[in-house]
Amino acid sequence: MTAAQPIDISSADLQTLPTMRHEIAVYCPFPLRSHPFDTWAIDGQAVQWCLDHRLVAQRMGCADGIAAALPHAPESTIIAATKWFYWGALVDDFWDDHPDLKQMVAHVGALQRVMYTGSDAPLRPGDEWAASLRDLRRELETVLTAAEMVWFRGEVAAWLEGQLWYTALQHGATPDLGTYLGMRWAKCGAATLVAFTAATMGCELPISELDDPPVRAFIEAVMWACTIINDVGSAAKERDAGTAKTNLITVLAAAHGLDTAAALIKAWQLYERIVSVAWHLQQQLRADPRPAVARLAADLPAWIPAGIHWAATTSRYREFTGTSTAGTAPKVTLSQTPILWDRDNLTPPPHPEIAWWWQELAEKGSR
Repeated sequence: MTAAQPIDISSADLQTLPTMRHEIAVYCPFPLRSHPFDTWAIDGQAVQWCLDHRLVAQRMGCADGIAAALPHAPESTIIAATKWFYWGALVDDFWDDHPDLKQMVAHVGALQRVMYTGSDAPLRPGDEWAASLRDLRRELETVLTAAEMVWFRGEVAAWLEGQLWYTALQHGATPDLGTYLGMRWAKCGAATLVAFTAATMGCELPISELDDPPVRAFIEAVMWACTIINDVGSAAKERDAGTAKTNLITVLAAAHGLDTAAALIKAWQLYERIVSVAWHLQQQLRADPRPAVARLAADLPAWIPAGIHWAATTSRYREFTGTSTAGTAPKVTLSQTPILWDRDNLTPPPHPEIAWWWQELAEKGSR
């Protein structure tokens, strides 16, 4: 493994991608949905909730992405999910700014306790994160069923552990790709969002069905696609924060001895391979005899175009890339056709951490 170079993603790097000089055509065979609610107002409500809890927040347009991912959700669910998205992003930034692993371990324990103990249990004095999470938990329990809260709590626990894993890796060399893939899935927290999709399907989705291997492979593939979009979008932000050594582009550059532009193309190819297997798994599961599984297959991929839309427009990323001035950023569009991969090439990638998704597809198809 070669030493990683400091990551420096710019619009010029994006233009190295084929046909992307003035327009970034992102492979996404799933349509971007719209929602009738006033997402600007919802976003403002979520930001005000953060401020009321003494969390430093500014608008990032999170409600736009949440509403696009949950086109059938009532307003109460979109509000709760938007608050959760803001809270997670803010605590993520807080820990990036205060990467004391010993203190983080204690803080993670306190936050875990909030998710599992009674609402009257004492909190650490002065911990605005725990106090705000308790308030949010109460709201989440009004929009998620008991089963959905069980899933949500479990994935929050995995996400908090992923935060610790991520911070530990910041203290060493750039991780190898296998370590990155294991850490990043936990640290992204994307699986927490599955609970909100389940809540809007109109039918109960048992946890046993969520844990069924083909369903789990589908969930991970969909949410991993969102995570790669996040890694590409946040690369400049992570560079400025000094945390880029655990960004996919840096990891690929180190693993393969690539410059930034070549590593970006390799990351893009991996994204297209993952979206391709997600699409094939979706086709399979839409024919599943279990109604809730078939409905999840139809609804969950909405997170991918929603994630692309949000990453392309949010101030969370654009202020770091020098693209806040009109006309400097390439236009982002959705394309039904991949650029760097054949959608029907179902060869698993040489990464066992994710290759099992393709194996589930083959096994399911042969049953």
